[in-house]
Amino acid sequence: MLTESQTQQYERDGYFIVTGLFDGGEVRQLREAMIGLLQSFSLSDRCPDVGFDPWRRTDGDDANPNRIVYLNDLHLRHARLNQHMRSEKLAEIFTGLWQADVNAFQAASVIKPNDYNADYLGWHQDTPDYVPLSNDRNGCVITYLDHMGPDTGGTSLVPGTHRSGLPKRIYLPVDGWPEYLKKRTMEGFDEDKATIVAPHFNPGDALVFHSSIYHKANANYSATTKIGLINVYQAVDCVDLTRRNQFKAADLPITRRGQIVAG
Repeated sequence: MLTESQTQQYERDGYFIVTGLFDGGEVRQLREAMIGLLQSFSLSDRCPDVGFDPWRRTDGDDANPNRIVYLNDLHLRHARLNQHMRSEKLAEIFTGLWQADVNAFQAASVIKPNDYNADYLGWHQDTPDYVPLSNDRNGCVITYLDHMGPDTGGTSLVPGTHRSGLPKRIYLPVDGWPEYLKKRTMEGFDEDKATIVAPHFNPGDALVFHSSIYHKANANYSATTKIGLINVYQAVDCVDLTRRNQFKAADLPITRRGQIVAG
């Protein structure tokens, strides 16, 4: 499944897009599973693995009435989402990139409620949340379950920045924002001088990216919730040296000898 062009783009730019990786029936099943979960939570269910819109200024829609913005450990919440984490289509991408078997690292979703300002999430890298690792063979794939773009909940990236080291993460106050809300960014990063790509995604498309690439979640100014599934994997020789990863997907075997491990 993985092409030489995709492998070269990953090495050069730190990302590539697979259009139509999942068909309409698969997308429908995954959306139904996610919407069922979103509708099952109330505001009293706040915990580290369930996050709600910090702005708290707009009603949700039917799919996401309480404006949930992230869920972790999806593989334990719904059998269809566990199946997705173990998808042969996803596994083949990463076993092809690294020429190695892979383990899971995280199974989550970042959700963009209707009329949602995601600017506070800011530009960042994921790797600082993961290190120390024994190597950098750690990567993410986002499966888009809706039409998503620059102003409708997509993802923006700065190509090639996976080779730029790990700048210090900082949080800045913003005029007009509530005191409890700060904007995440990276020391020395100037958005106005960066070469930014902000692709449009169709349902079933997948964005594969290195965990050290500069990226950000885009706002969703549409009238409906947008959903993307996040699955992070790492090669079997990429070891979490201090067992920092507390996600329940951590170290679950996904492939062995190139075959999917049932779970």
